[in-house]
Amino acid sequence: MFSKLFKNKQVEEVPQLSPGIRESMMTFLGTRGIPPMPNSAQKAFKLTVDPNATATDFVEVIESDEALSARIVKISNSVYFDRGTPSRTIEESVNKIGLNELRCLLNANTLPELLPSANPLRAQLWLNDIATAIFARNIAAMKCPALQGTAFLGGLMHDIGKLLLLQRLDEDYAKIVKEVQLGEHNFCSAEEEHLPFNHCQLGQLLAEKWNFGPDLMTIIREHHEPWNKLNSNKTNHYLLTTVVKAADIIAHSLGIGHATGFASFRERNLENLDEALGNIGIPASQKKSFLERCHIDFESESEIYLS
Repeated sequence: MFSKLFKNKQVEEVPQLSPGIRESMMTFLGTRGIPPMPNSAQKAFKLTVDPNATATDFVEVIESDEALSARIVKISNSVYFDRGTPSRTIEESVNKIGLNELRCLLNANTLPELLPSANPLRAQLWLNDIATAIFARNIAAMKCPALQGTAFLGGLMHDIGKLLLLQRLDEDYAKIVKEVQLGEHNFCSAEEEHLPFNHCQLGQLLAEKWNFGPDLMTIIREHHEPWNKLNSNKTNHYLLTTVVKAADIIAHSLGIGHATGFASFRERNLENLDEALGNIGIPASQKKSFLERCHIDFESESEIYLS
């Protein structure tokens, strides 16, 4: 579904999973394997990554889903999009919201259906994904304006491997998260204490199954890699990964998606914040105002993506 957007890119540019890691993940997934992407999400994804999609295309997809139609009309009439005249139809709502924002809204309102779990951690992880997406899009507006939509989608999807681990392991994954909360582990190292792979590698396997393009696949696989590795590669894949990595650190530094008791984890991210900001061109003199803007953006925008 992503081939049209990335037809001039080569998937081989993304580091390949080793046969041993791939075999370990397939054994872990067992007979259930990797779940297919739900039809509603497939339609939204295909549309939002198509640069030639028209307003009519969006109207048709939204009108085919009653629940989504209701959400889009409600969002278009929210304070955030208030233009003085209420929207009554999908067409009016699409025109008011605009296609660029609508791409983000469709993804944010259809992706929660992926990899469902009743574990309370699911909502916390998704909240962090939303914050990372908002911050990544806003950073991209400064660094690479043409890639804002992909940056937003990359922020939403960067931790999809965690969602699959939570779905399959449930309380056992909650124990891994507890180790991150209390100890010096980051998520990858904590996961590797219990499994022969981490959420980035599992996320890449899922991205392959769902035919994601190399930009998204690189973000999912590489967003915990060192800055010097990301900066040494000049492709859009790695530029976007730098953006999402910084956005993720900012979200954690602000404590977004953290349950009670995550103070130590937040502090570790605050220690990495200056380096993250430096890698997206934010000087120390602008740190305070930039973080205040991030907090304001999240407070004003998150409601429309969590509707």
